[in-house]
This record gives sequence, C-alpha cells and structure tokens, in this order.
Amino acid sequence: MAQPEELILKDVRCFEGEQRGRLRPITLLVGENSTGKSTFLACFSVIHRMFSPFQDGFDASPDFNREPFSMGSFRDIVRSRRGRSGRIDEFQLGLEFARRRRRGLPTEVLVKFQEQGSQPAQHSCRYQFGPSDFIELRQSSEGKSTLATPVEEAEIDFSPQMWRFGLDFVMRHERFVTLSPDDQRVISYVRGLLTLDEEKNRTRPTRFSLRNLLHTDLVPIAPLRAKPKRTYDPVREVDSPEGEHVPMLMMRLDHSEKSKWQSLHDDLVEFGKESGLFADIKVRRHGKQISDPFQLQVKVRSGSHANIMDVGYGVSQSLPILVSLLSGDEIRSAGRRHVRAPKTFLLQQPEVHLHPRGQAELAELFAKVVKKRRNRFLIETHSDYIVDRMRILVRKQLLRPDDVSIIFFEPQRNAVKMHNIALDEFGNIKDAPESYRSFFLKETDRLLGFAD
Repeated sequence: MAQPEELILKDVRCFEGEQRGRLRPITLLVGENSTGKSTFLACFSVIHRMFSPFQDGFDASPDFNREPFSMGSFRDIVRSRRGRSGRIDEFQLGLEFARRRRRGLPTEVLVKFQEQGSQPAQHSCRYQFGPSDFIELRQSSEGKSTLATPVEEAEIDFSPQMWRFGLDFVMRHERFVTLSPDDQRVISYVRGLLTLDEEKNRTRPTRFSLRNLLHTDLVPIAPLRAKPKRTYDPVREVDSPEGEHVPMLMMRLDHSEKSKWQSLHDDLVEFGKESGLFADIKVRRHGKQISDPFQLQVKVRSGSHANIMDVGYGVSQSLPILVSLLSGDEIRSAGRRHVRAPKTFLLQQPEVHLHPRGQAELAELFAKVVKKRRNRFLIETHSDYIVDRMRILVRKQLLRPDDVSIIFFEPQRNAVKMHNIALDEFGNIKDAPESYRSFFLKETDRLLGFAD
C-alpha cells in the first residue's frame, strides 16, 4: 500500500508558490482562522479521490466543491496576483510518496490545473520515479493527449479524464494507442519503468496500478454536525459529512445486526465514561418494524436515560465522529475484488462543544484507531488539549514520533507559509518557528508570570 508523505500545493489561494505539508498517520493542522487549513483538507480530498480505487467514476472530473468543502470556481482557487507579473493561470496539487527500491511506484505525482469554463480542469499529470525518470501526460489536441518521457513524446487517444486509466492500457493493451513506429520507444520506456523489480533485477508485470495509488477510503466530517432530533423517522441511510446518517446506522444495527451493535455500543460507552460525556446510549424504537420511528437516548453519569435533545450538544456533535471511528471497516469494491479498506478521516474542529477532558480523550481515541485499524487522520484543530495529548502519547511510547505531524499555518503579509513541525521521542516540539511558540505558549507564559 502506498502512503503519501507530503501534500504539495502550488499557487492555491493563500499559498504562494510551492509549499509542502508533511503527512503522517495523525496530521494536525493548527493556526489562526483563515490561514488555509480547510483549503489544505479540501485539496487533499480532491487529489486523494483522483488516485483512489474508490473514486467517483471512470471519467469523473475532479470536484473542488464536494461537501463539506466548497472552493468555488477556478478564479476562487488559483492564487490572485496583481502588478507587473500578471495574473496566475494555473495551480498544482501533488503527493510525494516514500522512496522504495521496487519500480512501478512513483516518488511523486503532480497534477496541473487550468481554467475550463469557470472550473479547474486537468492540464497535465506528471509521475516522477526518482531524479531523472518520469512519465507525463498533458493535454494536446482535441480529445487527445501527449505522453512524454525523457526519451520521446507520443500522442495518444485519451482525454484528461482517462489519464488515471490510460497508462494501464498503454502497458497491457497496445491496440488502444495510436502510435507511429518511432513512438515505440515511449511505450517501451513506460512498460520497462512500471514492470522492473530492482530487488530481483528482472522484468515482470507489476500488480501495482498508477490509477490506484491510494488504498484508503476517504471520510470527511464537517465542523458543524447534524442537529439532534427528538424523534427520527427512518430514511435512506446515505453517508454525509454532517453525520445525518448516523442515527439511521445505529438503529439498523440495533434492529438487524445485534452483535455489531453490541460491539459499537460497548466502544461508545467506554469512550463516554473515559471522557465524562455519557454513561450509556441506546436506541428506543416505537414499534417492531425497521420503518417505525425511533429515539436516541443517553444516560449522563448515574441519572436515567434522557432524549439526546436534552443532554447538551457535546454528545450529539461528537456522535458522528465516534460512530465513524468505531463502527468498523467497510468492504469496498475495487475492480473485481472486494477489499477491506482502511479509512483516512478529514476532521474539521472535532473538539466543537467538547470540554477539555473530552477533547483530550478524543485525541487518545484517534491514536487507538490508528494502531488498531491502520486508519489515518488529517485534523484541523484549535485545541491545545488535542495537541498536548498527542505529545503525551509519544512520551509514553503509545505513539511513535513519526506517527504524528503538526503543520502550522503562519500568515505572512498577503500569504500563508506552512511550517512542518515534528516531535522527538519525549514528545518535545522540534523545528517549530518562533511564531508557533508564540501562538500556543504566550498565554501560558503570561499565566505563569513569565511574560507581560
């Protein structure tokens, strides 16, 4: 499985030039409001869906306005620049992967977008395989593309929407490609690059596909989750970033899959007690049929069960996150095979409506899910308690330093700079700019009398 190590942004909104954010199993995005943290998540969502086996469709164009993100038109996304240098007419998104000995795995993929109508459209896609080897697909004549390598270029009958699939066809089905005899050098180069196993120094077909670089299922969760209801009427259970499907999922498990519901229930109650949020949660159905109305009821501490509407927003706002994390891995279709897909969660302000103890315990839950299920997290947060709990878990050796990345978004005049911050084995902050220390530690120092 290929895991991205960096997200690359170039001339996207407030990010001037090329900037890279370090990705780890738990990546924390911190900084002031309106410094590009949500833009970072939205761009990761777009590039992830482009190179996932669970993408939206064979010829689907990248969607920059898929809920819960809304980036607008091309001109809303590309960085605005005034003056003699003129406006910017393209932006880029990319991913960097770990360098491996086995060929067929790119070290970097970079997609360039230009304006088509009012929306971004793919103009080129470049796969880099080390310092000198690369494959680049770029838009050429109407309905065709140019396949470029260090040795030659060839025109192929693929639109940009088919680039994710085109190279697999090039490798396996030469009849799909219109080539002159001189262009055979391009195909030989591509096939050799994608099928050579350096460990055994021999050529063999690779099982790896460039269209399926990322093998995690993307789960975005919005900062404002669905409001609780006193009574729910069963409707179609469709995943939504706001968590509107969560009560329906809980009811269905309670009605039809008792063992799964018991497992989920026990995990929810364990977290509820550890965080001080609730002592029990149950589904109360008004009838025996799955189509009958139902309620969610919660017990707070030692009291009796009460309707979820009557126990405060902390429970209802955290429930979509908790159920998504604890309900188990889904079986997803990838070609002809069914695979158990780990998840990559994109979380916006998961601490909303949680008290400090709840925020810290939520961070602990993230760590447990990473270790148990190989899931990954990109978390936009303003919570010192989440950051500090991650540091404590590293110090206790429950997480490795390499499991955690902190990206600090620093405003600089009319742009934002990303700072990649790491932790050492004792949970201490490494490589932090002075602005980060000021951002997080100024008020603490003032409280202790160390600063004015």
